[in-house]
Amino acid sequence: MRLLLLPGMDGTGRLFAPLLRTLPLTLTAQVVSYPPHEPLSYAGLLPLVEAAASQGGEFVVVGESFSGPLALMLAARRPSGLRGVVLCASFVRFPLPVPEWWLGVMQPWVFRFRPHRLISWVLLGRDRRGELGGLLGEAVRAMTGEVIAARARAVMTVDVTAELRACPVPVLYLRGRDDRIVRLASLQAVRVQRPDAEVIELPGPHLLLQVVPSQAAAVISSFCERVAMIYSTSTR
Repeated sequence: MRLLLLPGMDGTGRLFAPLLRTLPLTLTAQVVSYPPHEPLSYAGLLPLVEAAASQGGEFVVVGESFSGPLALMLAARRPSGLRGVVLCASFVRFPLPVPEWWLGVMQPWVFRFRPHRLISWVLLGRDRRGELGGLLGEAVRAMTGEVIAARARAVMTVDVTAELRACPVPVLYLRGRDDRIVRLASLQAVRVQRPDAEVIELPGPHLLLQVVPSQAAAVISSFCERVAMIYSTSTR
């Protein structure tokens, strides 16, 4: 089974390193990276994801945080070989309770200053030091202000509830118990549209795949085995 990994806000895919080290040999990981200097919207990024998905064979798409909506947009296109969708610390609508006027504030100049300590505390919690802190720093520095602003605006205006409701394959939702960004309301929004979605909560912050990669890999691997079996049984 191929695992199509769509990265978080940074778009580099570098933060998947801890997960890649723990995935079983039964899964072949394919990491999608987004252009670091092009301020693309979700609609602009979707063709890149579709191209990666079209490489043949059965696959499960994993949308981490920012990329959860992209995973659902891809599923809505019903690509050949798609067997499941994993939403990790993600959402179908903007997950933070902020006023609409914030949308106008999301300009490149706002992101010239990127306080690493604050960012790492929010995303990594107590695991913000060492290798993970370094990986996060590299990922954040790889983005331009224009790219961050474009992706922030995309997150603030996205709504993929219809795509989730119409998703033709099983859905797994991974939630970090200590997530400071994507709160319980985002999970509840998923459950309203897809009461059949499997929900797994793991002990960790927003960057769940990085902080508890072995546990996350085990859950994802088990999900992949089950959806492969479902498809195999249905085609007999």
